Amino acid sequence: MMAGVIGALIGLAVAAVDYALLSALGRRVDLDETRRVLRITGLSQFVLLPVIGYFVAPYVAGE
Repeated sequence: MMAGVIGALIGLAVAAVDYALLSALGRRVDLDETRRVLRITGLSQFVLLPVIGYFVAPYVAGE
């Protein structure tokens, strides 16, 4: 498997864990605006982290 695909999968896994943690934090917050920001941040990482992993992993792996 290409290093870029592995990096994207790792980024997706990190994004899923981060989304779960941000969701747990959002349940403890009182302000609706803060909950919305935490949710948007968690969802945006589902796009950003796999893309970053796809481009960074080949450099780390030396390909």
